Amino acid sequence: MGKEKLQEASPEESAMGVEDSKDVDSTSKDASPDKSNKKLLCFGKCLAAGLVLAAILALVLIYGFDVGSDSSTERNSSEFGKDNPTTPSLPSPLPTETPVESPSETAPSVPTSNPSASLPTKEPTRAPTKAPTRTPTKAPTESPTKAPTASPTKSPTKQGTVTYVPGKLTVSSNGLLLSEGLQARVIAQSGERVVLGGGGNGRKLVSSEKFHKEPDGAAAYEWLDSNGGWIYVTNSEVQSSGKGGVGAIYFDKDGNPVDYRRLVSGTTANCSGGKTPWHSWVTCEETDGGRIYQVDPHGVREPQLMTMGKEGGSFESFAYDIRDEAVPRFFATEDNKKGALRRFTPDHADWDDPWNILHSSGTQDYLVLQPNSNKKKGTYIWSNDLDEAKENARLYYRGSEGLDVRDNELFFVSKEQKDLFILNLDDMTYEVHSTKFGLFDGQPDQVKRLIKDPSDKENNLLYFCEDGGERNGVHARDVNGWYFTILEASTSELTDNSGLAFSPNGKHMYVAYQHEGTVFDVWREDGLPFYGKTLSVNYHEVGQS
Repeated sequence: MGKEKLQEASPEESAMGVEDSKDVDSTSKDASPDKSNKKLLCFGKCLAAGLVLAAILALVLIYGFDVGSDSSTERNSSEFGKDNPTTPSLPSPLPTETPVESPSETAPSVPTSNPSASLPTKEPTRAPTKAPTRTPTKAPTESPTKAPTASPTKSPTKQGTVTYVPGKLTVSSNGLLLSEGLQARVIAQSGERVVLGGGGNGRKLVSSEKFHKEPDGAAAYEWLDSNGGWIYVTNSEVQSSGKGGVGAIYFDKDGNPVDYRRLVSGTTANCSGGKTPWHSWVTCEETDGGRIYQVDPHGVREPQLMTMGKEGGSFESFAYDIRDEAVPRFFATEDNKKGALRRFTPDHADWDDPWNILHSSGTQDYLVLQPNSNKKKGTYIWSNDLDEAKENARLYYRGSEGLDVRDNELFFVSKEQKDLFILNLDDMTYEVHSTKFGLFDGQPDQVKRLIKDPSDKENNLLYFCEDGGERNGVHARDVNGWYFTILEASTSELTDNSGLAFSPNGKHMYVAYQHEGTVFDVWREDGLPFYGKTLSVNYHEVGQS
């Protein structure tokens, strides 16, 4: 019975089976034992076949083998070996875990193609998966995370919040002791290239020329070729013959240096000087036989020797009075024990080309003081006798340096006597004020007046540099004769303060320490200009008339 299920007989075999049965029947009586043996053998074969079939079914149930899946397995194995020639074929032993039946996709742990040795299996996208924001969440790394030593190291306070207290020295910065509410940074150092744009993290732009040695007198101008920038012009007082000169640092509208270049070379001991009404710079040589030159801060016109001072002298500072444009007056001090203060009046003033006014013919005369009994007040004259003026300078104003003119008053200082002279240019009178007060223990040097509104008497301040002294710095005097200190050196390494100037917007004070060759940028942390309001003023002592 089991044999019939395994194999169906053909018609020929069936016919033969009929004939065989007849023969068997005819002989059954004679051969019964053989017939029984045949039946037993047939039963054994069927039983064996059934056991084999049962075993196969058991394997299918236990291991999940699908009958007829051999061809699929062979195809997959062939494809794997084709794509991965170096990868060995799957092992023949049965897995320890039950595999997934007939996977429709290749298992993720088995690569479908050869992996690359160096490239990722998937090409990375060049564009970000998220659209970038237009505004960066952090400042770019090329810009400094701290304000240079181009931008303030401390963010300004809210506009209108006044924090500046002149004379209250509480802030220490870069070797300076500053009034409360001020900050400072170094913008130039002799012998080094000027860092431009404030520098940056990992990126440093510098000037093509190195900053000059012995920086001295200076002034600031609007930079006409820029969008709100300015120029800081500064002398070089190197004493070696022909080694002095004039340089200039150019700033953008935010106060960051963007260039430095030399404007004058080949001169000697360029000490101080001053601005002209048409915004050129006058530089004075402080040496035997020194001369005075006019300089273009923009570098367009060549430096030119002036008429005043052609006779030679140890010249210091320059100022002007142009209240009467038909008769303009120009002044210069001479830093010498017999250095007479000079006045030049051109024969003709051509205001269509004012540059040439200082190079035209004219008259030069000299200051002669006529003091009263206490020598604190008096009258004066302008003399054309140079020898008389020299002797008068020896007696009453030795070593005149800083010079300034505002309205009808001329200010100059005698550094040896530590006196400030104020000349009334209209009534020919003068008065003397001592600068020997408080922290002002050095010699008064250059003078700058900082005022925006002439009617604002409260903020009408006269600033002094200080030559020498233990802690020389910048001081100021108000209209009432009170003195106070804006800043001073907190280390003995900073000496001979000079180069005082204010940016055109009044928000930056520039000052140099000559022998160290360091130039500082000082600003109010409240963001206000120096002529703006202050909280209070810490005075030293009232000046004596």
